[in-house]
Amino acid sequence: MGKFSFFNHYQDLSSKEILVSYKGPMSDVIIYEISKELQNKLAQDPKSGKKVYSIFMELAQNIFFYSSEVSKIGDKEYRVGTIVITEDEEFYTLMAGNLVEKKWIPTLWDKCELINTLDREALRRLKFEQRINPNEDERSKGAGIGLIQIALTSAQPISVEFRDVDDKLSFFALAVNVKKNL
Repeated sequence: MGKFSFFNHYQDLSSKEILVSYKGPMSDVIIYEISKELQNKLAQDPKSGKKVYSIFMELAQNIFFYSSEVSKIGDKEYRVGTIVITEDEEFYTLMAGNLVEKKWIPTLWDKCELINTLDREALRRLKFEQRINPNEDERSKGAGIGLIQIALTSAQPISVEFRDVDDKLSFFALAVNVKKNL
């Protein structure tokens, strides 16, 4: 594995306007504080801001409930992940990443691939079907309605990436754009 350069990471992040950059335990307090800050930063673009906020909540809850990385603080355990939200002239970009057990990769990959092939009406039907008849695996690992909701809210394709960490875990990264309405 190549050597990580924090300076290169800093330069990459410096080339974008960063609204949020967080890596660590995902608690209800952290989610609340980030969401308040996000609402303040997006007040000038309320229509897109509402979409960004909604997607942020889906991504944060995904980490909160499903990340395979856990950090113990005091007597409580919190799941760990990363969320970065940037903006440029045309889009807000939301990126989230967390560790997942490798057995979930096919489910997540297939779900994202399917979602990216569907139009808005088909996504709504799929969401409705998932609510009525959820697959047991998806109900237990969140590979269902949340991803569909992200696609419906953003009206953009979802990008996913998996990187092996060890023989049991992979890093799951998801990115989606929200068009600005300024």
